[in-house]
Amino acid sequence: MKRKTGLFLILAAAVGLLYGLAGARKPPAAGEFFRSLPDGRTLVIAHRGGAEIFPENTIPAFLGSAKLGADILEMDVHRTADGIPVVIHDETVDRTTDGSGPVAGFTLDALKKLDAGYRFRSPDSPGEFPYRGRGLTVPTLREVFSALPARHLIVEVKEDDPAAADAVIALVREFGREEITLSASFHRDVLSRFRRKAPEIATHASEGEVTLFLPAAWLGLEGLLTPDYGAFLVPPREGAVPVTTRRFIKAARNRNIFTAAWTVNDPAEMRDLLGKGIGGLVTDRPDLALELVRDSSWPEGKARP
Repeated sequence: MKRKTGLFLILAAAVGLLYGLAGARKPPAAGEFFRSLPDGRTLVIAHRGGAEIFPENTIPAFLGSAKLGADILEMDVHRTADGIPVVIHDETVDRTTDGSGPVAGFTLDALKKLDAGYRFRSPDSPGEFPYRGRGLTVPTLREVFSALPARHLIVEVKEDDPAAADAVIALVREFGREEITLSASFHRDVLSRFRRKAPEIATHASEGEVTLFLPAAWLGLEGLLTPDYGAFLVPPREGAVPVTTRRFIKAARNRNIFTAAWTVNDPAEMRDLLGKGIGGLVTDRPDLALELVRDSSWPEGKARP
């Protein structure tokens, strides 16, 4: 049994080397997205605009995290009853506003009447609601693009509907944001739509693509794969399986793929990932992450893809 396993691994490695030499290439669009971002250090990605320090997915959150120095701002998109892409994480408005019901059940005019800062609690005084009644609304994606014209954004489509991808693509092109927008989704058909209709816009790997890359990375056979994606946005662990290991991060870098871990809010976990050379930290606490990144350097001085 051991002999057969050894022969298989040798054969697989040889095939991987041949295919790797033939197929290695830089993933489409990814290079442009990352080209103007800081190199030689971990990037800080403000999850939902920094959800623990600002009312998530609001203009003040994005502007606040940008002012702190976050490199990339991450957000979520649903569509209203009249088909307008708006920036909100949940399918319903219940958790973050003073309203109730599905986002898709509101017209944009009706959605704009809700208080998007209503349920945000102060991180310093949890019994206080400092943003209530201050005029915060659920922003449209158009409003976010207008408010942050030069910022790098990750836009995650929450709906399992390729038409939602079309709506985002149209706005990205209208604003000329192709090189500073990374399109994201947990839905394979949505990611496929982005890649087919807008190959100039970077995407991340789907769950299935990560699942395929992970064992290849363990075996040193990442050269077998020719990715259609430019980034891994992954949890540090998936159940009992570690994902953002040193080997995985190195394998991704070998294929010019950026790796960011989500959602990392604990300083000890941030330090561990920084020590492994993680490309990015997706965090609700960009303030903490920025402090740690400024005091850290990547192992072996490795440059980002």
